[in-house]
Amino acid sequence: CEDSSEESEVKGCPKGWVEFTWKYPKTNRNYQSIDIQCAIPKETIIQSTQTDVWENKGRVSLYDDTKKKNLRVVIKQLDKQGKYRCEFVKKQQSRSSHKKEVEVEVEKDGCQIQLIQTAYKTAKTTITCDYTGHKHKSKFFCKENNSTCEDILSTKSSVKSNETFTLTETKHGFNMSISNVSSEHAGVYWCGVELNKGNSRVSRKQIQLEVKDITTFNMSSTTGQNLIYWCKYPNGAYIKKFICKGEDPSICQPLVNTAQQNKNTGKFSMKDYKEKSNITITVRDVTPDDTGTYWCGAESTDQTHSNQFFHRFEMTVKDDSSLTVKIAAIVSVAVLVLVLVLVLVLVLVYKRFKRLKNTQNEEAQNNKEV
Repeated sequence: CEDSSEESEVKGCPKGWVEFTWKYPKTNRNYQSIDIQCAIPKETIIQSTQTDVWENKGRVSLYDDTKKKNLRVVIKQLDKQGKYRCEFVKKQQSRSSHKKEVEVEVEKDGCQIQLIQTAYKTAKTTITCDYTGHKHKSKFFCKENNSTCEDILSTKSSVKSNETFTLTETKHGFNMSISNVSSEHAGVYWCGVELNKGNSRVSRKQIQLEVKDITTFNMSSTTGQNLIYWCKYPNGAYIKKFICKGEDPSICQPLVNTAQQNKNTGKFSMKDYKEKSNITITVRDVTPDDTGTYWCGAESTDQTHSNQFFHRFEMTVKDDSSLTVKIAAIVSVAVLVLVLVLVLVLVLVYKRFKRLKNTQNEEAQNNKEV
């Protein structure tokens, strides 16, 4: 009888997941059943009863893909290491089988803490995926969907952007930005890495993305003026409030915060009226460069949560210097025209005077001859 086995090793993160893909031992055969067993303790976790659909039992999901002749196995909520064995039983009723084993180790090295990130409708948000120890491995970004995590973009693909998502590689991994955020973008996302020549996928960071509405105010001013606006924040233990500028509040840098409210910070200043849960923000001597999107928010004291924002301000600063230049130009042209007219009048007067003088001289000369 035929009986063989293969072994591999995968390292996963606590509470994360691993996915491995096993090719059929014989691609020209179908199998009556596929058993997934855990060697610690020895028990059958799941047994395939269908093909080309996801089957779930507890933390384990199984997909018997008869078209690609492979088996996809996902193990979620990793809590302890163990050896998982897959046994392929041939369709013919015989004792022949083929075993594939994977040793799943659970360790914190290279793993990142779960992050609950808040994004705001119609704005932009950026998720950071940093990696250690996987410099030359392919990294991916996916969204959890029932039994599996559906890929959005990866570093191995030449395509780094679609209509909504954009992947930008960094020194330590990549950033994933989502533009024009809407409620459909809410959900659980994962940063992960491919191992074993792409046959294994391992999660490294979980991001719970929450999408909220935010109040937006539009304000306009002209060059040189001081602009004052107010930011109302909800009751809560917000220690440090701040304002920042940019389309993406998740990565915008604070311009001033309430810890600096008694200091001269130049263009920007803010004062926190805690009894009214209100902040006054002053922007001095505005210029067209100050035009843009501003966010009023608070720094999170919990490293598992992103910063919270209360209001968005759209500021437009008009440059009235161009109007001044136009007026000056018009005045200059008017003065020039006036000077030209005056010169023309003087020339005409002079010519008339000269003609009159010549006439008088001629008459005087004629009288003498008579």
